[in-house]
Amino acid sequence: MVSREEVRRTDQEKLIEWATKYQEVLERESKRSVFIKVLYTEEYKTLSIKLLLTAVVWFFIGGAFALFLRAQSGLSSTGVPVVLDPSYYFQAMTNHVMDMVFGLAFTAVFSLAFYVVPALNGSRLVKWPKVANFGFWLNNFALFLMNLGGIQNQYLFTFLNPLQASPTWYIGYGLMVVGEWMEMVSVIGTSFEGRVQGRLVPTAIGFIVMDMIMMALANISVFIADMWSLFSPIGGLNIYLFGIPNAEVWKGLFWFADHPLVYFAPYTLTGATIAIAPLYARRPMYSVRFTRWLIPTLFVLGSSVYVHHIVDDPWPLILRDIFAQTSTALIAVPFAALWLLFFITLGDPRKIKWDPGFAFIFAGAVWNIIGGIQAEPTNPTPALDPTIHNTGWIFGHFHIMLAIYSVGGLLGVLYVVGPYLFGKKWYSTKLGWMHFWGWQAGMGLFAIASSEGGFFGLIRREVAWAGFYEPYYQLLMIGGWLAGFATIIFAYNLVLTLLYGEKMPKTDIDLWAVQTIALERYGMRREGYKEEELPVALPADGMIRMEESNGISAGSPVGTKAVSASTSLEAEGQDKLTSLDNLK
Repeated sequence: MVSREEVRRTDQEKLIEWATKYQEVLERESKRSVFIKVLYTEEYKTLSIKLLLTAVVWFFIGGAFALFLRAQSGLSSTGVPVVLDPSYYFQAMTNHVMDMVFGLAFTAVFSLAFYVVPALNGSRLVKWPKVANFGFWLNNFALFLMNLGGIQNQYLFTFLNPLQASPTWYIGYGLMVVGEWMEMVSVIGTSFEGRVQGRLVPTAIGFIVMDMIMMALANISVFIADMWSLFSPIGGLNIYLFGIPNAEVWKGLFWFADHPLVYFAPYTLTGATIAIAPLYARRPMYSVRFTRWLIPTLFVLGSSVYVHHIVDDPWPLILRDIFAQTSTALIAVPFAALWLLFFITLGDPRKIKWDPGFAFIFAGAVWNIIGGIQAEPTNPTPALDPTIHNTGWIFGHFHIMLAIYSVGGLLGVLYVVGPYLFGKKWYSTKLGWMHFWGWQAGMGLFAIASSEGGFFGLIRREVAWAGFYEPYYQLLMIGGWLAGFATIIFAYNLVLTLLYGEKMPKTDIDLWAVQTIALERYGMRREGYKEEELPVALPADGMIRMEESNGISAGSPVGTKAVSASTSLEAEGQDKLTSLDNLK
């Protein structure tokens, strides 16, 4: 049995090693100009901020396409061009989805991962930064190609009718997958960079790594489908590989394997949520062990929700029954368990010190439950799927899950950890609350109007519809513009924060991460985990003091640098965070 002092000595030695390497990173960064740092950086916060600001740019680009759509549909039910010609209407729809999913959500997930993983494991090191930076730029170049397709760029409909996407779309999509693989590899490597042999990684990192592995595997068949489509007549090269029609291959490989992409943002968000929730509850997760078991469960089920969009196709019945119906229903179970743990951990919400960040996270949890309840009754079956998937019910569900839960939750995480990432407090809490309520009102109205309209048959993938449905489209327009104005408020607050925000006290390791790890270690020890299994303990004040030693200190050889770290909060058995107010 390893003693607590021996474990603590090992932790200190790793902190020395990582701190030395990180100091070398900072020395190299100091020699780079701002322009070079934009192109390439190996410092984890700078890399995260670069990705975050890029995600915000795609947020506005994708949002602009959305407002064009909503204005056209809200002002005309006959398809007569008011804002957009019908052919450009479909192009804008395609670009909106791609820019929001891959430009905003995926880039934000990578930004969060590159910050949270090094912060929680205490290493502050990014593994293979050249791979990460190249993948980032390849991703953006690919998205640029995908947006260049012109009126041909109607990808959302290529598997339903003869409309074709531009070859640049398929080329861009293939390059984007490669870029994503590179960033995923770097995130996974970063998690191992800060891992000590035989020790468990923090639960939040476990969720993030699982997410990267799941999406990397799913992208294999997506890449094959994309290349198959590029070489086929629908991709412009007019080659029938093995004589198999392209449309069936596209549906079979793309939709069969790429449905896990809808979980890419939620799984990393889950990791961040279980790291942040204890800070507001002032106690560990109700059951750390149970929470950790959700990682493999969600991986298996999230990777199994296949054939979700092709249930009406001539695929083997057993595949449709197992994957399209059973797995889609089962994945609701671990999510229900997750939110049960979340609410039990929080306890009485009246005792929580609310701020815009936690409000976004809490609202995201509520909306995820609503979206799951909405989806389960229409669990894809041969009788319902073809009809349901062509109504507003589906894009109402999708916007609940992506816009209000995933993007809203990621915004909440940014509000909480942003001051540490930027080194500055948010410029205005009032603007943050305006952003929260504007986003909830706008996207909430959008989700409710589209879902109710879809229940009554509101059509999807059309430019004209019966006048009966026009009021729903008008509500969608109002909701979209409300959310748009809320986003402008957010961007304004973000710019003011970066320029004029009050500086945060500087520590080597951010205090939110220190306190999260302290609570998790306390909870794990209380649940019977061995001392040598716990994640690396971080110094309570966040400071790793490198001091020249003339003798043996903390087990270090003579003449080397030793770390002087304060006793961590959890080592004293404190499950109450006395310095929580520093986070707000």
